[in-house]
Amino acid sequence: MKFSQVLLTASLFIPLSSLVVAAEPQQDVAQLLQDKIVVGEKEWVTVLDTDQRTIAKIDTGATTSSINAIDIHDFEKDGKDMVSFKIKAKDDVSKELTLPVKRWVHIKQSSSPETSRRPIVELDIKLGDKTYTTPFNLVDRDHMINAILIGRSFLDPIALVDVEQKYIHKKKK
Repeated sequence: MKFSQVLLTASLFIPLSSLVVAAEPQQDVAQLLQDKIVVGEKEWVTVLDTDQRTIAKIDTGATTSSINAIDIHDFEKDGKDMVSFKIKAKDDVSKELTLPVKRWVHIKQSSSPETSRRPIVELDIKLGDKTYTTPFNLVDRDHMINAILIGRSFLDPIALVDVEQKYIHKKKK
């Protein structure tokens, strides 16, 4: 990919204020780009809490990442919101996980006027050779093609998206 294409793509996802060189002259656009990974439209990821490996769709239109969760039960423990759930990727269902709820969100689907209340939990995922902790909202995505949707809360600090590519971070056996 040409540098100009990368720069154009980067400018779509990096706030202009972070591209302006002000306080530190040695920090330039090339350095900002060098610190980011490039991901394609779809990537192989592993959910480390379950060792499930599946294809995630990269979605710059989604604020928060989503994961296909089933048997979702929220409860309170020692005054903290908790949630238990299983992750389903194709026909593979994980063991039950119990995690603290980081926050609750109300999501409005474009296909419905109603909102749904979803818990946000943090999960460790592996993309390529690196591990990242990122927030996911738990939702039944069985009707969707991909069990995992990676949104801007994951992408913004670490990645650039090349929509012409898929599986840049190949499946590792």
